[in-house]
Amino acid sequence: MTVEDRRVPIRSTKQRILLASLLLNANRLVTIDELIDRLWADPPSDARGTAQAHLGRLRRTLSGAGAPPRLIRTDPHGYVIEVAEEQLDLARFAGLIDRARREADGRREIVVLREALALWHGRPLSNVPSDHLQRTDVPRLVEQRLQAAERRFELELDLGEGEDVIGELQELVNAEPFRERFWALLMTALYRQGRQQEALECYRACAAILREEIGLDPGQELRDLHQAILRRSREIAGPRPRRERTIPATRWEARPGSPCQLPPEIGDFVGRAAELRQIVDHFVSRRSSTVPIVAVVGFPGVGKTALAVKAAHTLRGEFPGGQLYVQLGGSTGRPRDLRDALADLLTGLGEPGSRRSDLEGHAAMLRERLADRQILLVVDDVADVRQARAVLPGTHGCGVLLTSRQRLVDLPGVERVRPGPFPPSEALAFLERLLGAGRIQRERPVAEEIARLCGYLPLALRIVGARSALRPSCPLAALAASLRDEDRRLDELATRDLQMRTVLDASYAALDPAARTLLRRLAALRGAEFADGTALALAGGDGIRILDRLVEANLVEPADSGGGEPRYRLHELAAIHARQQPDPDAR
Repeated sequence: MTVEDRRVPIRSTKQRILLASLLLNANRLVTIDELIDRLWADPPSDARGTAQAHLGRLRRTLSGAGAPPRLIRTDPHGYVIEVAEEQLDLARFAGLIDRARREADGRREIVVLREALALWHGRPLSNVPSDHLQRTDVPRLVEQRLQAAERRFELELDLGEGEDVIGELQELVNAEPFRERFWALLMTALYRQGRQQEALECYRACAAILREEIGLDPGQELRDLHQAILRRSREIAGPRPRRERTIPATRWEARPGSPCQLPPEIGDFVGRAAELRQIVDHFVSRRSSTVPIVAVVGFPGVGKTALAVKAAHTLRGEFPGGQLYVQLGGSTGRPRDLRDALADLLTGLGEPGSRRSDLEGHAAMLRERLADRQILLVVDDVADVRQARAVLPGTHGCGVLLTSRQRLVDLPGVERVRPGPFPPSEALAFLERLLGAGRIQRERPVAEEIARLCGYLPLALRIVGARSALRPSCPLAALAASLRDEDRRLDELATRDLQMRTVLDASYAALDPAARTLLRRLAALRGAEFADGTALALAGGDGIRILDRLVEANLVEPADSGGGEPRYRLHELAAIHARQQPDPDAR
């Protein structure tokens, strides 16, 4: 309680119970029998006199702190505490909720609801140990707050602000895991930000909690929403969120009917400002008569596709003829047949690709259909230079944005963008998007350790986020403990749909035997950095050439040598993976 802006500690348990009982019924009579019920589960024989004595001491405590002498007024049947509405947060909250209900404009209603919810700080009466109050009054107060929060988030989703509420909704489902409405709002918000898989993971997490804790399945609303997300239903797509542009006003207006095949942007995108600007600037400032090409290349799981898609959405105004997207599966070990990929691009341009059966025929038709048009091609997961060349337009006007685990050094005229692991601050910001800022701040040292054990890699961090969402009540310290064991770390970085080991398996399998051998030997050194001479010592005369193949595959990273002998380093997760691979020459 505060008196004239000074906090007044009420140290006596009984006095706190009395004060809470009176304030919950401010300006109304509370009988002595009601107060006795709140003070004791089993009242003593002299309960009335003892309650009156506690109340007298409460009056002296408050008056000694400067409260008005008649703050608590005696009535023949009990007591009344007299406070103005603006002096009591509970009354202010009720007044704001009533005002919010009368608002005709949704945005104004959100402002009022936020003001009301800002009055809450933790669970009500958490320091008042009265079974009666905790059983009868606290649930009612919590319900009022949760209903206000539900209404606020419903309005914000209706107005297309789903990206901004995801973190808060994640905190709420962690705090109130049995309240299915919050799970439904979180699933809707994720789905509307293009995060369908995470929305489905939320449903599985909710279903698991309900079955394990109370033996029930999710209700009809959640089951219907789950099915709608599986079907990618437009009924729950919601309004398009408002976004700020990151480039100047566009050069052309988009043409009606222009194709846009881009995947949705991920709603939890963080950082990458320099890389995004490098991509955008290369296309916006193009001056030559050649086709501008940007290749986003880097280590497995570093977020190449997310960056490319983000940039492509930003660039839509620069390419009013449309945006085409194709996945080539270069990192899967089974790249797509290029004829099928080209046929998909031709179909997007309104030209069935099946009229030509040979690869060169498809490529020629694509160049013909792209001629003199302003179209951006996003070609994801390119295996090699051969795949990249097959999709290149032949004339100025179009642009090509590639992603690949290879550096594509044999492809000329390319602007290469190489996103690395997150800086520690951005890794924490990403975890906050995934798990909620409150949870990360409460367990910040553990979150920092988890980010480090994940090598600050976006994919590994996303897996951690998905696993933590499945068990929201489980402390992050338990996950950190499992990640500390190097032998188990890659197995721990896995969900049903995302596995760090599988991603690294594909990159390792794409290497020739000599490169695999050198990678295993470099990983066995367990050193932070190594020089050219190390590769020569481990692989003989061909060591530098084999090392170049590992650099091309983005499994070995050049380090700053300060002008001396070139130096290199391995990403920690790549080194762990390599040390776990069998040596075919070992006996």
